[in-house]
Amino acid sequence: MIKVILFDLGEVILTNDWHYDCPEKFAAYTDAFGITDDQMENGWKAAWPEYELGTISEDTFWEKFLKEAGAKEIDVEKAKALWKKYFGEKKEMFAVLAELKKKYILAVASSTGKEWLLYKREKYNLDTYFSRYFTTCDLHLKKTDSKFFQRIIQELDVAPSEILMVDDTQKVLDVAASEKMQTIHFDTPDAFTKQLKDLAIL
Repeated sequence: MIKVILFDLGEVILTNDWHYDCPEKFAAYTDAFGITDDQMENGWKAAWPEYELGTISEDTFWEKFLKEAGAKEIDVEKAKALWKKYFGEKKEMFAVLAELKKKYILAVASSTGKEWLLYKREKYNLDTYFSRYFTTCDLHLKKTDSKFFQRIIQELDVAPSEILMVDDTQKVLDVAASEKMQTIHFDTPDAFTKQLKDLAIL
């Protein structure tokens, strides 16, 4: 029987984290900093691994990102503002979360930095739905590391089979499943709702 449902945030509850395609966002960074999509990817690859695991701050992330991307100026505040401007929510999911919260403990399992998570929690009132947050920046582990889910199981103190992990990345779900968790691969809110009903979870 499911007791806890873990949710990824990016492209499940919220949209347009950096590594997801958003032409408007990429165009805005090109206009602001004179960098191409490939250069932005280079900046991401250079800065994200440290921020993801909580070893650098958001300001340091953006400074390193812009330098490695070859930006025409290093304006951290401008980069942060653009990131927030093109960030969004999947509104249909919040009604689903409200229903699920009546029967289950809801928690987040996300790859994110400390400041980004704080922004998301405040901007979208995530604490209304989620009682626990398990993040790569706090656990200092990637979600593709089995130790990430082992820590979650330990801290929740429930059987792995009583935990459902919802994510849009199959390799993450494969790791969760290897730890005996139940999993759902997220596609769209409608498809997710149908899956929950088929499984008699919702």
